[in-house]
Amino acid sequence: MHGWVLYDEGCGVCARWVPFWAPTLKRLDLDVEPVQTPWVAQRLGLGPETLTRDLRVLLEDGRQFVGADAYRYVMALLWWARPFGLLAGAPGLRRVFDSAYRAFADNRLGISHACGLHPPGLPARRPFLTADWRDLVMLSYAIDPGVLTARVPAGTTLDLANGRALVSVVGFRFLGTRLLGVRVPGHADFDEVNLRFYVRRQTEAGEVRRGVVFVRELVPRAAVTWLARVAYGEPYRTLPMRSAVSGGVVSRRFTYEWRHDGRWEGLTATAVGSAQVPLPESDEAFVTQHHWGYGRRRDGATLEYEVEHPPWRVWTAERAALNADVAALYGAEFVPALSAPPVSALVADGSPVTVFRPRPLTGVAPRG
Repeated sequence: MHGWVLYDEGCGVCARWVPFWAPTLKRLDLDVEPVQTPWVAQRLGLGPETLTRDLRVLLEDGRQFVGADAYRYVMALLWWARPFGLLAGAPGLRRVFDSAYRAFADNRLGISHACGLHPPGLPARRPFLTADWRDLVMLSYAIDPGVLTARVPAGTTLDLANGRALVSVVGFRFLGTRLLGVRVPGHADFDEVNLRFYVRRQTEAGEVRRGVVFVRELVPRAAVTWLARVAYGEPYRTLPMRSAVSGGVVSRRFTYEWRHDGRWEGLTATAVGSAQVPLPESDEAFVTQHHWGYGRRRDGATLEYEVEHPPWRVWTAERAALNADVAALYGAEFVPALSAPPVSALVADGSPVTVFRPRPLTGVAPRG
């Protein structure tokens, strides 16, 4: 039966691996097609996060084989691969095969970066900044969308999580930071705490880019603040900061603090249970898997930049708290939202991250 093998063309490994097998798959009456092709989303009715998460085989009669099952389906059609397919489905080995597939799929972008692979037809891009982002504490709060309207960059719209506008206070560690490949002494390792909200932009080609906009970013290094303001138009501020991790295997407590107007403020949370990659379309996936940043230049033009990293594993967070003078730090309009309990609290393990150069959006009227 005719069908399609659907893959993520934004993944360097996938964009080489699947088309390499296109002649073989064609003999099986299977065409290869990127999941980013507009008809795929329309036919399957799935969002971009779900579509790009797994390899898929879609048959003309509507049947689908997703992830490891897609490999098993194809191997069953190839006489020389059939024994491997039987092993991949055998009791005991099936779980091993599925786990190996999941580990690769969840880390495919990081593997692509580590191997220097980018999708064919796209020019190799030199990262502006690389680092490890680790031990992320993410507290998210529901907010009146009207509070954010004036801050939404031109060319983007608010991105809602299950119909709610969210803002998140995020604390994390920058480790091994390199600027244009160069490690700057005294500026490689530091903490950051930021307040962000979420937007989306649809390109002329139909791609939906989900990103974040920062209300305020705190770091302890003045040089970092200067560079972020000049290069990205980001609202950085330099304050004394400190962080701590306590606890053991069962639970670990993370604390990020900054000194503001003569007193220490901060956010804290305890990670409990086991870490796992969040399910697509969940609140946890929403706050951890926005891969674009948007800012505004002084002339009102919108800047867009890409932030690449694999999906993070997350823990549920307990005893999460924000202790800060919200009005003085972020503005009085954020007090009602940030005074309420968070609607989502999690700790993410983090990963290596690549940040690319910003570029101004063209064909978009600047917002004053």
